Amino acid sequence: MTSSKKIQVLVIDDDEAMIELLEGCLSKIGYEVTTAPDGLKGINAAEKMKPDLVILDLLMPGMHGFDVCQKMRENPNLLDTKILISSGKGYAVDVKAAKLLGADDYIVKPYEIQILFDQVEALVGKP
Repeated sequence: MTSSKKIQVLVIDDDEAMIELLEGCLSKIGYEVTTAPDGLKGINAAEKMKPDLVILDLLMPGMHGFDVCQKMRENPNLLDTKILISSGKGYAVDVKAAKLLGADDYIVKPYEIQILFDQVEALVGKP
């Protein structure tokens, strides 16, 4: 028996162009995509929708992505949600910090969209 429920992806990023790109590309291949322009709105959206995956920027006004990641991991309702950090910061210390805070994977911007698709598929499967 196959489930008809689409895989839900929440994109949290303050860059409108990045949000439009990810929403368009991921929706086109079959994921259900919701977006949030900052960390606080992202946490609220995640608590309401309980997404399968969150694609999370780090450098955002108001709340840093690391804080968002930590708050999500402290919420027992979001423990099964996969978190993919999507950041222009590719330093080893940032990748390590993300993993320590509970991120499942990390991708450095700019990236080819197929690389993102491969990471998303590895985390939550094909749509």
